[in-house]
Amino acid sequence: MHDKSQTETSSAGNVPTFDKNEQLRTDTSSQRIEACEFIDSEELARRWHVPVSWIRDQVRKRAEDPLPHVSLGKYVRFLWGSPALELWVRRRIVMGNNRRLGRTR
Repeated sequence: MHDKSQTETSSAGNVPTFDKNEQLRTDTSSQRIEACEFIDSEELARRWHVPVSWIRDQVRKRAEDPLPHVSLGKYVRFLWGSPALELWVRRRIVMGNNRRLGRTR
């Protein structure tokens, strides 16, 4: 018996095809993205009251935990109001004992 909620492989080989339930999930996630606002490094720095250079440093691959962003070639944009950006900020909340939430060290 075949589970219709799973992705199937077409006769062309490794090209996935999706049933309409999968398409509905994709449409829902794109609606969430549309609900977010795309902002650039300067705007994020202004909203967080930090230097633009700090924002750019947090996007680089060498950053310990890079800021979640959308790369559009040489342009970097952030999804203001997105769950990923909110989680990134939450990981940096410092409690009274000077330890970040979610970390054991």
